[in-house]
Amino acid sequence: MPDRRLIVVSTRLPVSLTRTERGWRVQQSPGGLATALRALADRRGFTWVGWPGAPVPPEDRGKIADRLARSGRTVPVFIDERLLHGFYEEFSNRLLWPLFHGMTDRARYDRRAWHEYREVNEAFADVVAEIARPGDAIWIHDYQLALLPQMLRERRHTGPIGFFLHIPFPSAEIYRRLPVREPILRGMLGADLVGFHTYEYISHFRNACLRVLGLESDPETVHMPTHSTRLGVLPIGIDPAEVVRLAGTDEGRREYDSLRRRFAGKKLIVGVDRLDYTKGIPEKLRAYDELLRTRPEWKGRAVLVQVAAPSRTGVQEYQDLKREVDELVGSINGEHGTVQWTPLVYVNRNVSRARIAALFRAADVAFVTPLRDGMNLVCLEYIAAREGRPGQLVLSEFAGAASCLAGARLVNPHNVVGMAEVLADALASDPDEETFGQMADFVRRNTAARWAERFLARMETSHVELNQGPRYLQPDLIVEAAAGRGRPLFLLDYDGTLEPHAMLPAQAAPGERLLRLLRRLAEVATVYVVSGRPAPVLEGWLGDLPIGLVSEHGLRTRPPGGTWPDRPTIDHTVIDELVRPVFEDFVERTPGSKIETKEASIAWHYRAADPRLGAWRATELLAVLEERLRGREFSVLPGSRVIEVRHALASKARVVGEALERHPGTGLLFCAGNDRTDEEMFEAAQRGPHEPVMTCCVGRRQTIAQFFVESPGRLLDQLESFVASMERVADPTGRLPSGTSSPRERGRTP
Repeated sequence: MPDRRLIVVSTRLPVSLTRTERGWRVQQSPGGLATALRALADRRGFTWVGWPGAPVPPEDRGKIADRLARSGRTVPVFIDERLLHGFYEEFSNRLLWPLFHGMTDRARYDRRAWHEYREVNEAFADVVAEIARPGDAIWIHDYQLALLPQMLRERRHTGPIGFFLHIPFPSAEIYRRLPVREPILRGMLGADLVGFHTYEYISHFRNACLRVLGLESDPETVHMPTHSTRLGVLPIGIDPAEVVRLAGTDEGRREYDSLRRRFAGKKLIVGVDRLDYTKGIPEKLRAYDELLRTRPEWKGRAVLVQVAAPSRTGVQEYQDLKREVDELVGSINGEHGTVQWTPLVYVNRNVSRARIAALFRAADVAFVTPLRDGMNLVCLEYIAAREGRPGQLVLSEFAGAASCLAGARLVNPHNVVGMAEVLADALASDPDEETFGQMADFVRRNTAARWAERFLARMETSHVELNQGPRYLQPDLIVEAAAGRGRPLFLLDYDGTLEPHAMLPAQAAPGERLLRLLRRLAEVATVYVVSGRPAPVLEGWLGDLPIGLVSEHGLRTRPPGGTWPDRPTIDHTVIDELVRPVFEDFVERTPGSKIETKEASIAWHYRAADPRLGAWRATELLAVLEERLRGREFSVLPGSRVIEVRHALASKARVVGEALERHPGTGLLFCAGNDRTDEEMFEAAQRGPHEPVMTCCVGRRQTIAQFFVESPGRLLDQLESFVASMERVADPTGRLPSGTSSPRERGRTP
């Protein structure tokens, strides 16, 4: 890994800041992320950026920042008190938290809170941008900072950016209900690598990107106009040695001995959760009640110890949850308990980690039943605390850890009866050493330190791989390449290049801005619009302009000021008898798709179809056409949500050579396009003998072109700037003063 500095960014610093009569007190604040990164800090130093845990008045901020810098490599982001509630309590915890956990009935959107969330993310971006050096690696954590990756990319940070989501990502159906769904997705996609605990979350994320943003992806990469983002399955781990150490402390041993004495002769079931509505504590207690009702043989022989650490005690929803749990505890103990036996021991306070480790070591069964959980480290700590002694793990199938622990007894927490049956079986059965050993091996291998190392290595690799390829097109590069040479020649695709793709053909008609630009460009250069559209459409849209027109990917060409040639003679038997029936079948099976017939080709469009169904059908159709057209003068061309079957005469590669022959003395050859048909044009231009050449892909970086821009609008921006420069200094022949080397001579590498 290159010698980069590492900056870790999370909402909270691993310290707590409190104000006393003597001033500010700074204490270490152990949390899940701090524990996970402690081992990494021993191997690789890093700077930690985050909120210090309390509002700090402006006059004290300098002193606090200096003190934090002296006590450790921590940099505070000071959040105004007016922003804190909306950012943290409202938007993060009352909207994103329940919605990402699939609990849409609890999600509440507040427009002001959204603005405050965005403002706090901007504050984080300002601090990180101020301390980051070019090339530094930045690792951002969790949903409270979902906008930060893209904000840093917009600030032109040049190093790797990683984002890890510690909570689940919901299904696309649920995610689409988020009022600000687009910016949250785009924010996360600013990272080079987005990490998730399970592939299920990646699948949901990819589907959301497709349905919300229209972004295609493969299993590990989402492709965008300006960059791509890798997706990684990277389940977090724990420090198992630390759990064992805690259990072996004096406090841990005393607790263990006390538990064994107190519950001697009984099966000990343990649950350890934060008192949060996602953890399924009421469902767990109802399942235990069901067990005692339906399996009375366990009365007096089993005890459930449920630890529920208080959480957000000032919020009404959590107060209601506490009341519900308190009532369930009272009901179970009142109905089933005796003078000699209390079936449920409920601990509603924070318990030391040493005592928790001892509880895990003493327990026969761990009962972990979240309704939804990103990973859930409780089950990992239970396994680690056993030190190889097998135990029983009853685990919700909706915890991320369920995909990693093959030996767990999985339950549906919404099925109380089913949970009771599985719990009864776990109590009655001896633990299986082999399956428990497999889980213990996973916990030992997948430590927190190893998780961090894997993430950082993947982030580094992703950054290097994804930033190879074309450079961003700048107007001065076009001017420089055209300087001192003959009249430039511009070959410009239309749909997706000069105008955005449209659902209906009429919606793709050129706007006044494009028409004005083409007129101006034609004054200083020779211009051709090279389109897949039929000649009559191009003539109707652009026929009055002093430019050349090329229809159907090169089938016919009308030079500037000239006329259309006669149509070539093409046998339509293949299209009519072999292709059209197949297309008609796919139109019937794919609502929203349609057929477009041209002079030398036929196209199946699925832009208006369901995106996932359309992609599946396209894959199927390509296989059918490949078989039917083998050995014929027609080729299959997949494009941007279109599959076209065209005659061999229709080729944009041919257009390049013909245009250069038609216009001898051409200086710069500039080609712009956006899909596979244009890749043929790029290849012909770049491999031909002509110099200089510039090729630009619009809307994506997965291309052989030398340059890219993110959208048709940006290409028009660059061409307008180029034209303005040409108009200022061009002589009557269209030549510019001599410049420097051509883009080809300078190469493609940034």
